[in-house]
Amino acid sequence: MGVSARLPRLVVSAGNVYRRALAAVLGVLGPEVAYAITERMSLWLYRLLDPLRLTVEAQARAALGDRLSADQIDRIARRSVVHRVWNLVDLMLADRLLHPGTYRRYGGQLAEPHRSELLDAHRRGQAAILVTCYYGPYDLLPVFLGYNGVRATAVYRPHENRSYDAYRRRIRARSGCRLVEVPDALARAEQVLGSGGMFALVADHQAPRHGVETTFLGLPTVARRTVGILAVRHGADVVVAGIRRTGRPFRFEIVVGETIEKEEWSGQSDPVEYITRRYLRGLERIVLEDPSQYPWGIPRWGQDRLARLLGDIAPANA
Repeated sequence: MGVSARLPRLVVSAGNVYRRALAAVLGVLGPEVAYAITERMSLWLYRLLDPLRLTVEAQARAALGDRLSADQIDRIARRSVVHRVWNLVDLMLADRLLHPGTYRRYGGQLAEPHRSELLDAHRRGQAAILVTCYYGPYDLLPVFLGYNGVRATAVYRPHENRSYDAYRRRIRARSGCRLVEVPDALARAEQVLGSGGMFALVADHQAPRHGVETTFLGLPTVARRTVGILAVRHGADVVVAGIRRTGRPFRFEIVVGETIEKEEWSGQSDPVEYITRRYLRGLERIVLEDPSQYPWGIPRWGQDRLARLLGDIAPANA
């Protein structure tokens, strides 16, 4: 095997060694120092990487420009990159700190009446779909749900680095939530919901083709119809939830943005469209309470719209 063929493996191996070393160091230093160090690194990268900075700023300004001042949006853009890097720090610290006896200490208790309602629905065999988005420390949401007794089957997109993927999967599933990879998600959703269970998925993606034409954070989007179709087919409730960091290191809160019971959507002329629009409004409420924890660097509204947004700001940066 030539050097060029071995290089990708060497890079991955070096990355794995670095990750394990970083996890050990951050674990010894503790949450406050771990977040402080990675915050400085994130802000340095933000200033250094122009494509990232321009993408984050363009999408944040387009979505938030009618709600917040330019200074507020600039701060949100910078902080969003910090929060993105903190996702890895969360996993590294969670591996050591997050256990059945500690999750309440870190803000992982699901607030009432939501916890009791979800547990009661499970006891009654009421199917439920939990909808979330890439917001805050989303890797930890299934962990906290499981420790609250809410055992869901969650869609999982594997990481291409197998070592890191195994590490992340182990932490995500440590409280009893089951993970299903994207290719098997639809078939597994039918099984879980058909037996009255809870199925969890990220549902703020732009639909590639046919979907519900609507808006998300004020910008036009085409939303997938999957959640609505599954809910109607199985008579499922839809719960919109997320997780965010609070002001203290390694402290979180689970937030519920919307609950759509089957009695509410069943009487609608187009229940699929009704569910889709309503769960998006629930996700918006979660994001807008702290938009700095939304990953503005992801082309959420599609590459074409991002290109137009970047084109609009190009003259100002010339």
